[in-house]
Amino acid sequence: MKIPEHKPQTKYVQVDDKRRIAYCEYGDPQGKPVFYFHGTPGSRYEPSFGDEAGNEYGYRIIALDRPGIGLSDYVKERKLLDWPQDVKQVAKQLGVRKFGVIGASGGGAYTLACSYAIPEQLEFSVVMGSWGPVAAEPTLWEEMAPLDRFFGKLSGRAPWIFYLPFSFLGYAAKSLSPQGFMKSLDSSMSEADKQLVTDEEVAQFYADDIAEAFRQGVRGPADDAIILYRKWGFKVEEIEIEVQLFHGEEDRFAPYSYALYFDEKIPQTKLFVYPRE
Repeated sequence: MKIPEHKPQTKYVQVDDKRRIAYCEYGDPQGKPVFYFHGTPGSRYEPSFGDEAGNEYGYRIIALDRPGIGLSDYVKERKLLDWPQDVKQVAKQLGVRKFGVIGASGGGAYTLACSYAIPEQLEFSVVMGSWGPVAAEPTLWEEMAPLDRFFGKLSGRAPWIFYLPFSFLGYAAKSLSPQGFMKSLDSSMSEADKQLVTDEEVAQFYADDIAEAFRQGVRGPADDAIILYRKWGFKVEEIEIEVQLFHGEEDRFAPYSYALYFDEKIPQTKLFVYPRE
């Protein structure tokens, strides 16, 4: 994993309700456009490691902060299906008519929302280690990591109380050493993950990314998570375009069974599996 030494310039797009959406660009500025959707929590800095590959293969990677995350303006009571309309407006402002979408972990749900809601604008759809519709599928709920089950139950009973423990992620990312922060996520990491984050540069990258997610406080990142624990507003069976699924068999943040679920339910898929990863 090669991470650029310097963070890219943050730019802004203003959408119809006067909100600003922050974004960074990676890869080839003249390449095929692809919108990247960060994890939950995560930020526009997340696809930094894709900068070199974007240049090599000719992709312009546009990474957006979702509302209330990083430097994008907060939106109260937003829903998962609000996101495709934001993406559509950003694309219009940037002069992009057709584009791909890629999302990792929690960002996979937002990618699937775009695949459902704005398929006519998509060149391709890719989800990597995607989160599943746990509120609609009890078996997926039961397969969550212990930390996610705790947050999931709390989000349903008292969303405002959810903010307090969730804010610990932001505090830990900002205040602990990178290795200390990684240790706080230990129960959600596979052995492959734990080995990866022994690299100080990788650990620092993830700590910085999550700290940036909480730049404005806990509301935006917490709402982003609560949305994923609730019903999504559409069924993945209704997605009409092909979705490419990339998933490691040992993933504990988003279990591999979620990829198998999507592969079964979404009419057109290609599944790429990473054993022992």
